[in-house]
Amino acid sequence: MSKQTPAHLLSRIALHAVLLTVGAIFVLPFAWSIGTSLKPLRDLFVLQPRLIPSEPRWENYADVLNAVPFIQFYLNTILVTAARVIGQVFLASMAAFAFARLRFPGRDLLFFLLLSALMIPEQVLIIPRYILMRELGWLDTYQGLVVPLLFSAFGTFLLRQFFLTIPNDFQEAATLEGANPFQIYWQIYLPLARPALTAFGFLVLLWSWNELLWALIVTNRTEMQVLSVGIALFQGEQFTNTAVLLAAANMATIPILIVFLFFQRQLIEGISLSGLK
Repeated sequence: MSKQTPAHLLSRIALHAVLLTVGAIFVLPFAWSIGTSLKPLRDLFVLQPRLIPSEPRWENYADVLNAVPFIQFYLNTILVTAARVIGQVFLASMAAFAFARLRFPGRDLLFFLLLSALMIPEQVLIIPRYILMRELGWLDTYQGLVVPLLFSAFGTFLLRQFFLTIPNDFQEAATLEGANPFQIYWQIYLPLARPALTAFGFLVLLWSWNELLWALIVTNRTEMQVLSVGIALFQGEQFTNTAVLLAAANMATIPILIVFLFFQRQLIEGISLSGLK
């Protein structure tokens, strides 16, 4: 084993110092959020803000559950997010396979139109979507929260680029064995695309869990609202208890952190293999 030189050792120490500093900068807002969520009301108005509360008040988290039906918000968010993730991954992967591996008239034109959808701001589509949901009677329903957001031009483009990296030999061999296009997609290409599907699925999970604008517009009843809308209810017109508000935000963030901790290896692998930047 070669002995490390002093210059090499100093460079590694400097690198770790920089990484620890950057990591501390990213952790600081979350630590401040946790500290503030435990502060009593008097600590919110001191002239010199401090990270550690003078007296931890765990009742702030209980106040969240007492003020609004937070458990119902949780269940709605989990259901809507799961449906969006499954639906977007399934539909985007099927469309991506068709654009990458199937030949049909107008394929390139349709793909160009799909890419053009990426340049349209989401806010432009809100009014047509709302009118459509109203005509279908889907306001204040789960299908109204899920169905309009099931289609992803970005996901189709991302997965198509990944499918193009898979050799044609798999498709040719399966075709010779008598497999139809759906069997090739489901049994061959989908398992091979697991890293890209994981990366895209996590992005959809993160986006859907935090989505606010559409959920705010399409729901009116409290029992149909999701976490992002429910947290907004803690903001008052005259006064906002920041401690309780951040307690609700922390409770909403925990599931995403757990998912990331358990699937971070698959996520990093998917991002590196799919070329997502």
